[in-house]
Amino acid sequence: MVCFQKRVPLLGLVALLWTGPAIQAQPAPSPAKEAAAADDDAAKPRAISNNLAAALAASMPKYNPPPKPAPKEPGEEVDLREVDKPRNQIIRLPQYVVREEKPPVFTEREISTTKGLNAIALRRYFSQTGLALNRFTIPLFGISKEAYAQMLYAEDERLHNIAELESAAADVNLVDPANARKLKDATRDTYQRGFDYTYRKRD
Repeated sequence: MVCFQKRVPLLGLVALLWTGPAIQAQPAPSPAKEAAAADDDAAKPRAISNNLAAALAASMPKYNPPPKPAPKEPGEEVDLREVDKPRNQIIRLPQYVVREEKPPVFTEREISTTKGLNAIALRRYFSQTGLALNRFTIPLFGISKEAYAQMLYAEDERLHNIAELESAAADVNLVDPANARKLKDATRDTYQRGFDYTYRKRD
C-alpha cells in the first residue's frame, strides 16, 4: 500500500512531461481558416429575410445632399450675419468705418444773438453789486454796462484765439519751422494792437 502511493506522483510527472511539448507544438490558425470562419458566420441565417430587409431599405427616405452655394463674385461682400450666427441669438451688425468730417463746434458768439451775448457778458464780468451800481448810465460821459461787458468779452476772446494759434504754431514748428514762422506772423498781424508791445516780445 505504501509503494502504490509513492508511484502515483511519479506517473503524473511522466504524463505531464509527455504532453507538454505536444501542447506547445500546436500551430497557430492560418488567415485562410479565419476567412473561412468569417464566411461561415456570414452564411448563418439573418434575423429577418432578405425580402423584408430590401423592403425596409426601399421605404426609407433617400439622402439628398444640399445644393452647393453659388460662387460669390470677387467684389461682393459676405454677410457675416448669415455665415457666423451666434449661438446666443444676439444680432451682429456689420462693421462700418465712418470717414465723414466732424460736426462743427459753434462758439457762443456764433449761436447767440446780440441781446443773448450781452446777457452772457454781464453774468460773466459783473457781480450783483456791480450790476446795481451800474444800473444807470450818464449820457455823453460814460458807456453802458452792456458795452463795457462786451469789451471785456472781446478781449478774452482775442487772448484765447492767440493762445490757440501759438499752440498750433509750436506743433507745426516741430516738422516745418518755415510755416510755423508764417503762422506766427499771421497771428501777430491779425490780433496785435498798436500799443500791444508785450505780444511782440513773446517771440
